[in-house]
Formats: sequence, structure tokens, C-alpha cells
Amino acid sequence: MSRLDKKMRAVTINSFINLSKTKTAKQTGMLYGSQILVMFLGLITAPIITRALGPEKYGILAFILAIIAFISLFFEFGFFAAGARLLASSKDKKKDQELIGALTFITISFALSFSLTLFIFSFFIDSIFKTFVGDILRFVSILAAIFPFQYMLLQICQGTNEIGKMAIANITTKLWYLVGLLIAVKFFGLSVLITLVLNLTGVIIAVVLVIWSLKPKFGNLKENLGLIWKETKEYGFHVYCGRVVDVSTYQLDSIFISYFVSTTAVGSYTLAMIIASPMALLSRALSTSLFKGFVDKEKIPKKVILLNFTWLLACVIGLGLSGKFIVVLLFSDKYLATIPLILPLAIAGFFQGMYQPYNMFLAAKGKGCWMRNMAWMMAAGNFLCNIIFIPPWGVMGAAIASAVSMGFAISVYLFYYRKYLKELELI
Repeated sequence: MSRLDKKMRAVTINSFINLSKTKTAKQTGMLYGSQILVMFLGLITAPIITRALGPEKYGILAFILAIIAFISLFFEFGFFAAGARLLASSKDKKKDQELIGALTFITISFALSFSLTLFIFSFFIDSIFKTFVGDILRFVSILAAIFPFQYMLLQICQGTNEIGKMAIANITTKLWYLVGLLIAVKFFGLSVLITLVLNLTGVIIAVVLVIWSLKPKFGNLKENLGLIWKETKEYGFHVYCGRVVDVSTYQLDSIFISYFVSTTAVGSYTLAMIIASPMALLSRALSTSLFKGFVDKEKIPKKVILLNFTWLLACVIGLGLSGKFIVVLLFSDKYLATIPLILPLAIAGFFQGMYQPYNMFLAAKGKGCWMRNMAWMMAAGNFLCNIIFIPPWGVMGAAIASAVSMGFAISVYLFYYRKYLKELELI
């Protein structure tokens, strides 16, 4: 190869690298910007809801949403994670559309099964948790069928690198929710049921718009279902087993609070989570934007880890200093019980944000068994922390349990990441 050829090749490679960096930066900025806008809209909607419903009814709302989210975890079975990895590895747009069509077909059956499960469970929920939410859950069970579609589209946009569509979906949901709340408060008054309906219909609108924009094709359906099934057996189901155990135990905190304390306490805990959770948005946005690129990288760039750490540390300090001001300003002094929960949940958010790049990197590398094992370890730690801290210390115990379990989680991710590097003899 001539010196000129070598020089031209070097220029081409450098241009590609710079383009990739620019694209990643743009996508991260787009997704994070949408999440910041969503957070801003959330900071408008949350005070409307909390002031209209009051602590008791807001606690019931948070409890019902926690139940729906918890049960929805089981209706994926690894197909969506498998589909995301197939899409990330694909270079053919037509094939992508066929895979999206096959995933849509699969999700319809999951959604119907999920809705039926919620409907049946609604007849038992009041006797188990000593509440009066069964009628409401039955009414919204058909609308809640959208939940599996929501997670499917998250995985599809991640796999196809369609970050812009993910951003649009986030904003559309919140805008609908805000406008609906303002109309309801002005003309009808707000109730738990109306709030739930507005929330779920916003998700439905966003999901329909994104599916339409992705232009799914249903050709070669049998072949594509076979590909997804094969990838699910080899990779997706391992991720699913880990995710279900890990996330379900992480979401048990709200259910445990309801059982051991009250649904009103669930409301205080949820508000503290709303305040603390945005800090991990940048970490998740950056990691999601890098997912497709991680397929071809040997390790996570150091500047990604440093940027993530700096951002999260600044957020913990900021929330620790301004937590009381935020609560009183947004939700009124009726929710002062929320204030002590902010710092431990901010620490939990720090650890949760720190492990996002490692999670996406190992997922891009197809380490399904490792991810399952990590999730099981984290789930065991989280469940143990909930059992130890919540019964004696109630809602504060739940916040401490989250911080401790997330600290354990980052240590698990670091262990497996270093294991991967050792296998490649990179350390």
C-alpha cells in the first residue's frame, strides 16, 4: 500500500470516528434534552396531581401504577431484548422493518395476556393489601395493555439507534398528560381514575405514533419469528430472567411500603423518587446512544465514565442542598415527609447512573448469561435490603435499602466488566 493510500485511509478512519462521535453526541443531547423536557413537564403535572388529589389519593394512584408496572415486567420473556440485539447487528433497513413487524406481532399477544392478568388480579388486590382499588384496576386493565408495547419500542429504538423517535414518544406522552390534567381540573375535577386514564391514553398515542413512523413490515413473518426465537433462547431469555428478578425486587419497595406502612407513605416515597430520578437520565441517554456503537468497541471510553461520574456527583450535592426547597415549592408543605427521603434516594440514583454504561456495553456484547447472573445477584441483595430495612424503619428504610442495594449493584457490574476485559487480555 502506497504512502498516499495509507494517508487517505487514515483520513477516512479519522473522519468516521469524528462522525460517530458527533452522531453520538447529537443523539445523547436529543434524548437527554427530551428527558429534561419530560422532567420539566413532570414538575408541572406532579404539583397539579398532588394538590388536586391530596396525600391519601395520590398514594393510591402511586400504588396502582406500581402494581401495573410490577406485573408488566413478566410479559416480555426476552423477545424484546433479543429483537434489540438483532436490530443492532443488522445493516439492512428492509430486514429491520420485518423484524419490527414480527416484534409487533409478538407483543400483541403479550399485551392481551397482560390485560387479562390485571383484570383477574383486580378481584384479589383489595383483600391482599387492605385497599379499595379493585374497581379502578378493572376499569383501566384494557388501557394498561399498552405497557408491553412501551417496553418493546424502547428496545426497538435502542437497537435501531432511532433515538429521535424515542425522544418524541417521551414528549408526546407528557404533553398529552399535562393538557388532559389541565382540562380535567378546570371542567370536571380530578380523581384517581381520571388521572390513570389520562396517563395511559398518553402512552397509547405515543406508541401508535412511533410504531407508524417505524413502518413495520410483516413479510417473511415465519422466518423472522424464527430468528427472534433463536436469539431469545441464546440471549434474550437469560436477560429476561435476570431483568424480571432484578427489577421486580427493586419495585417491591412500593408494594412493601403499602403492606407494612400505608398507601399514603407510597405517595411520599414516589415523590422523592420523582425528584431524585432525573439525575440518572443523562447516564441512561448517553448509554442508550452508545448501545449500537458498543457492538464494535473493545472497552468503554474513559471519558464516558468520567463524564457520567462528574454529572452524578454534582446532582447528589445539589439535591442534598435543595431538597426541602424543591418539595415545598412544588408540592406544598403537606408533603414534608418526602424531604428526608431525597438524599438516600439521590445516592441510590448515583450508583444506578454509574452502572448504565456497563449495562449497555455487556448487553451489546451479547453477554446474556452474565447479565442474568448479575441481575439475580442484585435482586437477592435488593430483596434482602427491603426485608431488613422496611419492616422496622418503614418508608425511610425503603430509601436506605435502595441506596445500599444500588451500591452493591455497581460493584457487581464492575466485577463482570473487568472479567470481560481480562478475557480479552485488555487488563
